[in-house]
Amino acid sequence: MKVYLAAPMLGERPRAMLDLVREIAATLVGMGHVILTPHVLDDVLDVDRGSTPEEIYRRDAALLEEADVLVAEVSYPSLGVGFEIAYALLKGKRVIALCEEARLSRTSALIRGIQHPNFKLLVYRDSEDAEAKLALELERLASELGGK
Repeated sequence: MKVYLAAPMLGERPRAMLDLVREIAATLVGMGHVILTPHVLDDVLDVDRGSTPEEIYRRDAALLEEADVLVAEVSYPSLGVGFEIAYALLKGKRVIALCEEARLSRTSALIRGIQHPNFKLLVYRDSEDAEAKLALELERLASELGGK
């Protein structure tokens, strides 16, 4: 499947969370999925490389259109990730959100409360748990979508 991987880019983005997102990306690639958003794995932000906000929006909106599923790390607040989740759901895309159990109560109540049939919140204890739960959900989703 084509995966739009989303994670906080600014604010309180701890190094451990970026490392987790990189591990998730490796799991996705190992399962044969294509990550449409490798820029979320970089230490340097696109805006710091000279991309304008308009260019970033156009690129990300086009990638969301192309994606089969959005996988979002939601343990830390991010207006961008919230927008990406809403955009994907409004476009009929599947969304899998990952949230660290220890941060669940500090994660947006709006995100935790989503009842949309295309949305799944996976709560994890550690990186191994996150990867295992994500792999199971993606296998279920691929089966449901006919092996994409």
